[in-house]
Amino acid sequence: MPTFEEPLTIAFIYDPKAHYLERGYSETDCADLADEVTINAVSNALHKLGHNVVHVPGIKPLVGHLAAGEQKSWDLVFNFSEGVRGSARESQVPALLEAYGVLYTFSDAATLSMCIDKAKTKMLLEHYHIPTSPFALVPRYGLEANYTSLLKGISFPLFAKPVAASTSNGILPSNKITRPEDLEKTAEKLRSQFKSQEIMLEEFLGGTEYTVAILGPNDAPRVLGALEVTWYNPEGGNGDAHGKGGEDGGDSIDFATCFSKVGRGPGQDIGTIHADLKDPLVKKVADVAVSTYRVLGCRDGARVDVRLSSQKNGGVPNVIEVNPLFGLRDDVSLFTVIARNNGMEYHELIAEIITSARQRRNVEDGGIIG
Repeated sequence: MPTFEEPLTIAFIYDPKAHYLERGYSETDCADLADEVTINAVSNALHKLGHNVVHVPGIKPLVGHLAAGEQKSWDLVFNFSEGVRGSARESQVPALLEAYGVLYTFSDAATLSMCIDKAKTKMLLEHYHIPTSPFALVPRYGLEANYTSLLKGISFPLFAKPVAASTSNGILPSNKITRPEDLEKTAEKLRSQFKSQEIMLEEFLGGTEYTVAILGPNDAPRVLGALEVTWYNPEGGNGDAHGKGGEDGGDSIDFATCFSKVGRGPGQDIGTIHADLKDPLVKKVADVAVSTYRVLGCRDGARVDVRLSSQKNGGVPNVIEVNPLFGLRDDVSLFTVIARNNGMEYHELIAEIITSARQRRNVEDGGIIG
């Protein structure tokens, strides 16, 4: 475990979920925000490592600290702000910190702004020849959508999702589209729900899904471990929230929906299987994830979701999503599960993230690299 010569003063910035729920925001709006379990886990880990912790509950309190010049006494910011408003919400706090020259953990504002938009992420991956499923974009609500034209270059089955939503918001069994006649209805429903976002249509990948945890600086990342992801969707079928199967007879659901991430407990949510990095296929998946980490500019840590193109032995690992800010609950978050599976305690994980961030400080002139 990394050690520190002396205690640091670390500002811990997060958006408290309870605060926004009390002010009328929906559970969907707050899905990514920090719950009490996560806040306490990170805070306790920082204290265990011997650091002094300054709690900064959101961007508005941060503005007050910056205006008062209090950031000058901080050695580091542990940034866990997902933001609430706008398509670049995850980059708002980092952008402020960059303007004031404050060192902080995790990726910079540019990378966070890129990765929250799944379509822009895929465009960049395509440029670097990193496998990702072919896709098309349905314009935002209110703009004309020519579905015939959109289908050129992509094939059924398709998967529809808003480009900048997270935690499977808006993802129902019906989002997997197997018939052309169901396309417009599904896409228009999503456009009505997510009016400010484009809707992405990508070719559905039928193979196994993995999530890979990566730590370290961008130029020297290391794979902490990986999980195979399994699904539990008791609603069944390609139907609605009440479990009524679709017209196709209620096929099994082989992807995460908003139902499979609601925290009902073991056996009733997303399942995971430890993936052995010595397995040639898992190693191939991990290599794709590391390449993704590098080209997107991730740093200190990220979780990369990869899915095989088919269940056959020749299935190609395709990147489906990149999480430069990832869940840090010490009990159920995928990254922390991977850490435990590979012998890393929670406070050791937090220490390694801090160590990676501190490497960006330019000792010679007192400035900050990155």
